[in-house]
Amino acid sequence: MKVLSFISLALAALSVHATCMEEHQVTSVPGYNDPDPINFDQYAGRLPLPSNGQNMFYWLVESESDPSTDPLVLWLNGGPGCSSLIGFFTELGPFIVQSDLTVKRNPYAWNRKANIVFLESPAGVGFSQPASNATEYTDVATAARAAEFLAQFLELYPSYKNRDVYITGESYAGMYIPFLVDRLLTTPVTGLNLKGFAIGNPYTDAKIDGGSYIDYYYSHGLSSLKSFLNVQATCKPSELWQCPTHPGNCSPACRNAVYDVFMELDFDNWDAYNIYGDVCLLQPNEAKTLQLDSAMLPRSRSTSSDTPFTPCADTFAAQYLNLPDVQHAIHAIDDDAPSIQWDECSNVVTKRYKRSATSLDKYPIILKAGLKALIYSGDADAVVPFMGTQRWLANDGLNLTVTLPWKSWLGPNKQLAGYGEVYGNITFKTIKGAGHMVPATRPLHALYMFECFVYGDQACQNFAYPTRTSTQ
Repeated sequence: MKVLSFISLALAALSVHATCMEEHQVTSVPGYNDPDPINFDQYAGRLPLPSNGQNMFYWLVESESDPSTDPLVLWLNGGPGCSSLIGFFTELGPFIVQSDLTVKRNPYAWNRKANIVFLESPAGVGFSQPASNATEYTDVATAARAAEFLAQFLELYPSYKNRDVYITGESYAGMYIPFLVDRLLTTPVTGLNLKGFAIGNPYTDAKIDGGSYIDYYYSHGLSSLKSFLNVQATCKPSELWQCPTHPGNCSPACRNAVYDVFMELDFDNWDAYNIYGDVCLLQPNEAKTLQLDSAMLPRSRSTSSDTPFTPCADTFAAQYLNLPDVQHAIHAIDDDAPSIQWDECSNVVTKRYKRSATSLDKYPIILKAGLKALIYSGDADAVVPFMGTQRWLANDGLNLTVTLPWKSWLGPNKQLAGYGEVYGNITFKTIKGAGHMVPATRPLHALYMFECFVYGDQACQNFAYPTRTSTQ
């Protein structure tokens, strides 16, 4: 009798899961206008957190190859306070929104051989609502809520239990991800088989990252030798890193020297997130929220000629996500509810968020766990320069031992993709010519790098990769 009762309960649970999955299945993509059919299943919606009732919005796109065995990958955009749906539509997701708000396929989507879930985190960002109170916007709280989401996700999608899992993201995810990985290691989620993590252009340590700006500007021809030498002669390292974000914490002489550099930079006419790219001329870009003084904010995100993304891709994506039929299709709102305002970044979250000064203190336990890790930097990013990342890996921060020395790496097209070195389980790579959002500016090399990280260098060399095709 007990056996029958157990079987009945198990079947009932499976029925509930199946019903919830069906309710979250995305059966159509409004405006889809691509000759290639959608060849993967996708699910989207809001998952309530038992701890506080907040509804966390996610969009899962399953693998085009073998969704039943391919790994599960979580993607987090940064900010803090910016939506991962921007990563979905302008970097590594399967769809690209066009200027007329139709949708085409992204030939460089990362779900070719992986199941990718894009999470809007923390609550208050995008469709994840309601916002938290001010005291809950910390990296510790954000990690706890993300871990809680993952536990709920695995209950809704039990086929992903014990599957290989990778945590990935960029920018302020340099804080999000180490805090989350630390949380998952110290308070494991049942059924979550964490294998590794990857972070692009990671904002990791305020002092080390902030201390690299002036060096980057001068070394990339953005400021003069005169102003560079003046900063070198005037500013102490202990104060220089604070000048861009907290000018009141550096001496008047240093502040003036840094100000002279900023005046030379002429931020209004180029994009600090991709120094070699064109800018979107439709409108000023909405809040970019890394810890930079407002004078340093660029006009817009940009891309380069070898990518399917236009400089205004994020603008088109925002317009698309505000369409009522889109919000209903992805279950962001109830069937009978009116549309809501969706923003790329939440000013409320950004203002309330208590940023950590560093995530380096999370790395000792992460390194001991033996997780596979990839840290990568687009070398055309002036917001989180690769120089600072190199320094916290090898010198000023973790002081890791190099196990494979600095060398170049090639993409699948046999062109130079960047450089890198290895420190045990952590691989560091630069991507030549890529900006802050690497998949947007170097999509082929980003895809290749990601698949080599997940499947290994030998395996990815045997994968077929797309050639450049226009989606504009």
